[in-house]
Amino acid sequence: MSIRVLIVDDNRDTLRAYTKALQRKIKMIGRDRNSMEGSPLSLLEVENADTITLAREKLKAKPFDILIVDLKIPGPSGEEMGGLVLISESLRLDPLRPIVVITGYGSVELARQTLTQGVFDFIEKSATAVDDLINVVQRAIDHSDEKMRRAGNPFTPMTGVEPTVFGGRTKELEFFEQRINRSLHTKFREHFLVLGDWGIGKSTLLKEYKRICQSRGHIASIVPLEALQSGTTLIEAARSIVEGIFRDLPYSIDQFKKVASFFDSVGISVLGTGLQFKRDTSKREMSTQAFLHDTLVRLWQDLESKTDVFIILLDDLDNFMAASEIVMTLRQTLSMESIRKTNILVGIASTPNTWLELTAVNKHHPLARYFLSRVELDPLSESEVRETVLNSLADTGISFSTEVLNRVVEYTEGHPYEMQVLCFHLFNNQLSRRVEIEVWDKALQAALNDLGMAVFDQWFNQASSEEAKILRVIAESETPMPVKDIHSRAAAGKVKVSAGNIAKYVQRLAEKKLISKSGRGMYTLSDRMFRSYVLNRPD
Repeated sequence: MSIRVLIVDDNRDTLRAYTKALQRKIKMIGRDRNSMEGSPLSLLEVENADTITLAREKLKAKPFDILIVDLKIPGPSGEEMGGLVLISESLRLDPLRPIVVITGYGSVELARQTLTQGVFDFIEKSATAVDDLINVVQRAIDHSDEKMRRAGNPFTPMTGVEPTVFGGRTKELEFFEQRINRSLHTKFREHFLVLGDWGIGKSTLLKEYKRICQSRGHIASIVPLEALQSGTTLIEAARSIVEGIFRDLPYSIDQFKKVASFFDSVGISVLGTGLQFKRDTSKREMSTQAFLHDTLVRLWQDLESKTDVFIILLDDLDNFMAASEIVMTLRQTLSMESIRKTNILVGIASTPNTWLELTAVNKHHPLARYFLSRVELDPLSESEVRETVLNSLADTGISFSTEVLNRVVEYTEGHPYEMQVLCFHLFNNQLSRRVEIEVWDKALQAALNDLGMAVFDQWFNQASSEEAKILRVIAESETPMPVKDIHSRAAAGKVKVSAGNIAKYVQRLAEKKLISKSGRGMYTLSDRMFRSYVLNRPD
């Protein structure tokens, strides 16, 4: 393993002096990508270039760890400050690469004010320039080592683990700001939905909503809805919601005097810190709506001196389908005049299919009319993916090559969870602080294995053995495939299924949402990573 340094100066004597000094004086420690323990290492690769054109060629050809460039060097088009051209090129190729700028006597401060992005430090052309350069480069190396030891892998492959960087979602954040502002400045509460398919980032967005609330002095509580068993009663579902609300509040239960008084009056005892409610059956029974109403009203009375608005964020409605009537009960509770006088705002996160299942019984379903305010999460845009990956890497000292980053965009198509899993394995295969395209296949296979255990195995196993053959044929095509092409392959013996059943198998795959229709009689696997998974499965 080695550290690669590129020095760029149009004075060849200066280049030789800098190169010899760095090779002689820089102290190195070993770097193993599986262990950051130090061990002696003598290899420091120093290359040089005396023109900007040559330097650009070298930067494109090799993953240099540090760039040292003289600011005042002729540019490729005759520019006096050609160093600026190279700095821009370096930032484009590797935004995380430390850049050391050499500038003329007396102009260091001006350079500091002008160049604020990507430059690690500046040195001045003077009698001490060589020693100054050694010190700066040594600090850059040590700084990168420390960042790698401290930061570790910034990507989060496990469901439920919050990403280190929140990327994109400008529209979704503006949506939430509007809901808060309307609650603060009008009498209306626009209770809202956050809709999105698996892994699209609903939970992460709710956490960002809570951070926004905290930064503005508003109290918010995220309630991860727990999976309910068949036969769960509405009052048990309501109790689960209330427990979750209190669990995420920043105050201990003994500070909620009015709530505690209400619980005591109806025979509810709070046991321990887990907020497990023990009902005294000798007391009168209470309807679910009354329980929700009285709890929320008294909770607001306890909180209104502490916050202008109280936001309740219910995460993963899919887990409550065993007692789905609780959503209608919640809607009825929120519609009551006494609740509307509070400043409680409720948001619910759900998959589109679950929400459709809840509201499809009646095309004028009151739930659909009540929760008209909604935001639907799409995959991240290409620029949002790039920004998220680069910002995640910013404190690690590791960089992804342009080709690798392009592949991440291409394969994940902006799906946040797939991006996190893939980048996690890419990061784990870095060498000398760089992730190059050579490690792509290994990282991709590891990511597909993880995604298989998380969700893809379950998807694939919905298909019968005959349907799986059709699925693989469609996956082999990079463009939507017409059914007639599947018939042609069957006739040629390339897929061993009954030709008379092909249309039926395709229809079943579409009903199971394993393939999607793209034009008349055309089908494709809309998820690129799932397509790769299917192609990589053993026959």
